[in-house]
Amino acid sequence: MVEVRAQRASKPRVRQGTVADIPAFRALGEAVVPPTYGPIDEAYAQRMLDEWWIPEVFEKSLARNAHLVAEWDDEVVALADLGRLSQSYRQFPHVTGDREVMWKLYVHPDHHGRGIGSRLLAEVESMVEGEELWLEVVDGNDQAYDFYVARGFREVERVTDRQWPDDVWMRKTLGTRPR
Repeated sequence: MVEVRAQRASKPRVRQGTVADIPAFRALGEAVVPPTYGPIDEAYAQRMLDEWWIPEVFEKSLARNAHLVAEWDDEVVALADLGRLSQSYRQFPHVTGDREVMWKLYVHPDHHGRGIGSRLLAEVESMVEGEELWLEVVDGNDQAYDFYVARGFREVERVTDRQWPDDVWMRKTLGTRPR
């Protein structure tokens, strides 16, 4: 047993996500979505799994967006992705112009507190071409909201949908950086 522990990763390995990761993405969604969104709105949580955590959507997203995964002991334990709003398969009628958006940043609950989310966020920020990074948080997801505020994001707007929880758009100004 001691030998196995010595071989285990002390920190995650971050790499580009691929189509081969889609089953792991779905498994991650099943682990993170219900406990995160179920207390806010159980029907919304199921909608997320049914509409956004499915192979067809991941195939489209992988073709358009950069995906990063964190692996711990060869298991995908976190996912982040970055893309342009104009490349989304969803419509955003309230938005003018284009945005670089981090669409997902999820860490498996068994791996919270290990700095994986912060590491993935830093990797995503380093990939941003412009000076701003945007993201959406579902109203009521206080843990994510507080995580982003602590890392320099500010709430910019709320989009109300009477059927579902509000989308809270947050932005972080990154400034000009050497590339």
